[in-house]
This record gives sequence, structure tokens and C-alpha cells, in this order.
Amino acid sequence: MYTHPQMDLTLAAIERRLEQNKLAYGELELQNGVKLLLLERGGRVLGPFLSPRENTLLWASPALADSDSLGRFVAAGEWNMGGERIWVAPEIQFNVGDRSDFWGTLSIPTQMDPGDWRLDEQPEGWRLRQGMTLTANNLAQGEKELWIERFVHPAADPLASTREYGELLDGVTYAGYEQIVTLREARHDDIMSQAWNVAPLWPGGQIIIPSTPSVDVSDYFEPVDDRHLARHGHYIALQVTGDCRYKVGIKAAQSFGRLGYFHPGGGGAQGAYLIVRNFFNNPSSPYTEEPPQSPGAAGDSIHVYNDGGLFGGFGELECQGQAIGGHTGRVASTDQQLLWVYWGSREKVARIGRQLLGAEL
Repeated sequence: MYTHPQMDLTLAAIERRLEQNKLAYGELELQNGVKLLLLERGGRVLGPFLSPRENTLLWASPALADSDSLGRFVAAGEWNMGGERIWVAPEIQFNVGDRSDFWGTLSIPTQMDPGDWRLDEQPEGWRLRQGMTLTANNLAQGEKELWIERFVHPAADPLASTREYGELLDGVTYAGYEQIVTLREARHDDIMSQAWNVAPLWPGGQIIIPSTPSVDVSDYFEPVDDRHLARHGHYIALQVTGDCRYKVGIKAAQSFGRLGYFHPGGGGAQGAYLIVRNFFNNPSSPYTEEPPQSPGAAGDSIHVYNDGGLFGGFGELECQGQAIGGHTGRVASTDQQLLWVYWGSREKVARIGRQLLGAEL
């Protein structure tokens, strides 16, 4: 199973290639010397970079591995650079022309990605913002003018107030950040939209989603098999392999706004690592995404995608923000989306996973 790249995707190497291609970026330092790299093109958050010698912890495109390939990537208008991104959901509405021919009519609007992001430094963090006009299909019809703004800044360790904090963090290193994402519509109409956070993952680990015992798992493409999905009563585990395509959705009413990715380690100084996503999961708000073959089957606040190699052989940990437009009566929403990272020995990182996710890793 493919886990981590042999390519040079360290902070200094990527910065050098961005400068050679005249692409704007910013650095954000988190706890313990960990850094993020914010790219204006595509509005990407690359990293975290655990040390100067380590590659980005979130998946990144091989196009970033050398200056010439990055130049060709940009010249071709490609979108799949890797790093955490914010798109606008629902995909079935904005990225697909005909739901009965999903793969034949799937297209990423250039207004969404790479878009026209603007990056500027703020006190304690960085701001990314852009406007876009998207065409709605399937769920609604028409043009939708939207504005999206993100503020990215460090986030404190959520375990800091626990009684066993010193013991838990002994031999484990933490870094975390928060994105405050605001989505606004220029005109209120029947077209609904949501901020859509996507964090791409190197294969070789498992996604843990705390849930109710009877949680519904929605298949969006080919049904997920038993090799990739396991139920454990109060949580489910999904294997990220990058060699078999599946996409599943988890109902907001049956999940709790926290999920994580545990990787046992692929060599390097960091050993095992745990990535935890925390967001406001609101079952009273509509979650508008639907599987292409199931009109009306909405309500999924969490999605997991395992690529079969079509786009690069990675996994994706996805969450949805609060809907605006349509019957919501809202013209704007603001979502807080946190990402916490812990790394160290497998045993010690697994113990933190038990604390934050209630799962045996």
C-alpha cells in the first residue's frame, strides 16, 4: 500500500518552487515550530510541516515536486494541487451538469478552483477571500453569485484542560489551527449553498467517525466494501488506501461534528500521527449534498472519499458548513473548522485518539 512520497515536498522546497513560478504565499507558525503554507492560487493550506525535514502532512500534488512541473500545472489551469481547500457545495448542483451522467458531466468550475483568491496577512493569522459566480444544475437552476472569506490562525490544544494532560502529551507533539469561514450570497433566491471543507490525506491509515450505533452510510459511487468500512458500535472506521474508489456520506443527525485520521507512520521523524477535524455539526440545518443516483437523499454533513487513482491516489476527509439561500432564510453563514494534529509513537498517539474520538486505534 502506498503511504508517503519519496518526493521532496518540504516547506523550503515548495516555497522555492512557488517563488520560481511567481506564486504568492504566506507562512503561518503554529505550536512547537510547526508551520503552514498558505497559497493564493487555489486558496490552499499546505502542511502542516512538522519540521524542516518533513514533507507536508496533508496530501500534495506531485506537481509541487519540481519547478517545471509546477509551471506546467499552472499554465494548464489545473486545480488538484493538494492541501486543504474550501469549495462550495453541493457538488451535485455546482459541479455536475446531469446527475444521470455524473462522471460524463463532472467539471470543476474555474471560478471555484483555482478561482481568484486574494491572500493578505492579518494580526495572528492570514485571510483568504474571493468572489465567484456559479451555475446551478439539478437541485436548482440559475446563476449564483457568492463571496467567501477565510481567516486562518493557530488553535490551542483541546486536551490542555484535562487532568492527565502532562501524561498524555509526554512524548507527543501538538499543533493546530482554525479556519473561520464566511459564505455570503449577493442575492437571496431558491439556490442553496454551503462552504465545503476538503482535507486530502496520504493513504495508509484509517478515518474514525464517532456516530450512533445505527448510523446510515450513504454510498455516492460504487458501494464501499468490508475491506474499507468497519462498524464498531459507537464509531465507524474507513480505510484510506488510494487504490479503490468510494465516497460515503454520514448523516448529521447520527454524528457529532468530530472525526479523525490515524496513520501508523510511514517513516520519518514524526512516527504515527493523528489528524482530528472538529466542526459545528447542526442536524437542524439542511445539508444539501445528494448522491447522484438518489434524488432527495440529503442530510450528510460528513463525507469521505477514497480515490482509486483517477486524481492521484489519496483520501479525503470532508465536512460541510451551514447552508444559506432557499428556505433557510439566511444570506450568510460563518463556520469554525478546526484541525488538530498529534504525532509521536503509535501507542501514545493512539491513546490521544481514544480521548478525542473514543476509538481503539
